[in-house]
Formats: sequence, C-alpha cells, structure tokens
Amino acid sequence: MKKLLLGAAVLFVLAACSSKGITPMSQLDTKIATVPELQHHDYQLVSVNGKAFEAGKNEAAPTIAFSQDMRVTGTMCNNFFGQATLSNRGILRAQGVGMTRMLCTDPLLNQLDGDIAQLLENGAEAVVSADGQFLRLSNTTTQLEFKLVDKVK
Repeated sequence: MKKLLLGAAVLFVLAACSSKGITPMSQLDTKIATVPELQHHDYQLVSVNGKAFEAGKNEAAPTIAFSQDMRVTGTMCNNFFGQATLSNRGILRAQGVGMTRMLCTDPLLNQLDGDIAQLLENGAEAVVSADGQFLRLSNTTTQLEFKLVDKVK
C-alpha cells in the first residue's frame, strides 16, 4: 500500500511540474526525428524557448502537422503550409512556406508566425521523444516543443 501511495504521489508531482512550465522534453530521452515518425501526425505547441505555452481563452493552441508526402501545415497566429524535407541528420526544411497574413491580438502568436517560418525556411533540428509523444524544432535562437495530438489515425 505504501508503494502504491508513493507511486501515486510521484506521478502527481510530475504532472504538477509539467503544468507549471517545466519543458516536457527536458525530462525525456530524445532522438533525431525520421520521416516515418513525423508523417501522419499532428502536434500542439506546449513550450516556447523552454517556457510553457498556454493558448488564450479565445484562441486555439498553435499546431503543426505532417502528411504522407511530408506536406507541413499548421497554425500559429496564421495558417502556414509548405513541402517539407527531413535530412538524415534530422534537419527539417520547407522552402517557400506560404502563410495567411492576419494580425493577431496576442503579440506572442504574431512572433510565433515569424519563428515557425524562419525555422522551416532556414532549417530546424527536429528531435522527437523516444516514446514519440513530443517533437522539438530548434535552431540557435528558437526552440518550439509540441505534444502529439493526432486527430485521425
């Protein structure tokens, strides 16, 4: 019984820490992403430069998704899309990223539009957690972390 309570307490503490801004991937084993690990998956933004991200009341959480042929789509403030490639060293690129051009009331979402375009166009290191539940896209100045939220299998 004591072991069960201790286990439950540990899980509770980890869950509480996760919702208080601890970057999820900092607690996990990671590996370089591969095309099959990204294809057919949808992700939701959970962290920006190591700080937890929570969407505002009237805003949908930013997302990124990859199709069978590595078309990348998503939403920060605006919708974006492009044809992605992933090198065998885990560098994700999408040349000529298209994007709608609305101005959002949240300055962070406006900044994220530029960040995702820059990451995709210039190349981002793509890393996934060993269990496949998280994706990190990063370069020397920006780190975006996403949680797997597949809508369709």
